[in-house]
Amino acid sequence: MSRPTQTAITLLLPFQRYRLRFSHRLLDSLGGVSRFILRALADGLTLERIAEVVALSHTVLLQQMAFLAQHHFVAMARDDGDAAPVVTLLERGGRMVAVERRLREGDHLVWLDAFTLDRKAVHMLATTDPECLVRIPPGETKLDGKAVVRLPSRAHPYYLFDDANRLHRLLSQDKLATLLGYFWRDAESLIAEEIDNMDYVLSTEMTNEPEYHPVTVEAAELFDISEGSGPEKRAALPPLLVPVLGMKVEFSRVEGFPWPVVVPPARTSYMELVTHRSLSHFVPDGLTEPPAHDVAVAPAAIGANLPEIDETVVPPGLSATFSAIRTFARRDIDHLALTIRMHERADAMLISFNQPRSAAEPSCA
Repeated sequence: MSRPTQTAITLLLPFQRYRLRFSHRLLDSLGGVSRFILRALADGLTLERIAEVVALSHTVLLQQMAFLAQHHFVAMARDDGDAAPVVTLLERGGRMVAVERRLREGDHLVWLDAFTLDRKAVHMLATTDPECLVRIPPGETKLDGKAVVRLPSRAHPYYLFDDANRLHRLLSQDKLATLLGYFWRDAESLIAEEIDNMDYVLSTEMTNEPEYHPVTVEAAELFDISEGSGPEKRAALPPLLVPVLGMKVEFSRVEGFPWPVVVPPARTSYMELVTHRSLSHFVPDGLTEPPAHDVAVAPAAIGANLPEIDETVVPPGLSATFSAIRTFARRDIDHLALTIRMHERADAMLISFNQPRSAAEPSCA
């Protein structure tokens, strides 16, 4: 069989951009003065210097220190010859300072999938390089010279609270720690100690246009990771339409041929046009044009060279008439196989509802 003209296809998976702000429940419960005092102690300021900066009376400042000591953020001790206590920042207080400094780094960009059809099927992408997601004009059929298959965005976009609930379902404690580890580099021990107190808030970004996570596969692999569509299945992904060529041959007796001949029945063979494989059990459903929305359409590989097609031998006394029809095979993409390929990107971290154990850690450098 001749090699199809396309050897690689880029799947374009639409994602919606959001902002994610981390928070710390215990830190939020502390007042601004308490947080300032902890930061000042971490920076080496003495109690006398802190009193000058915050402009609190000696009595009120000692009450504040007693509160922090009661909750094991600081320790206070008095020297016999000094009326002012000696204040030491404890490990717990130091962790609060470290967490607050991390939180001051600001919001982070994340993306939630806009293509799955089941609310429980959630993919969240994070990256420090937003350019690794692409925007491609509608109708464009090539990206970096490769043919594209654009998965459609779901017909009814989720509201912010819907996606916030989906994200909450996805981010169990261990996955939240993984996400924090991606943004807070070299803070593994801090995250492990404080993960029980960590929380987050999702907010919308200005753009409403989807951005695409590109996944490149071989043309044959696109066909391999899909399977026949069944009406009893509730697919989590939009269906994939594979272009098919139907070749029909009809036989008839040649007029004037003197010997009797048996006229065989008409027969039709089908070949999918992505990799030029024959489809032995294909039953067309009459679809000759893909719908405008809600499906992904694989590109046909039609070049200058004719692929190998089974020859039809016409016995003497018969003539044959050939006709061709274009149709589509409806298939379901294997979600797990697609997820594995999605996690191979080196410039982004992906957390998925069906994430394989081998892909549990961020794949970025």
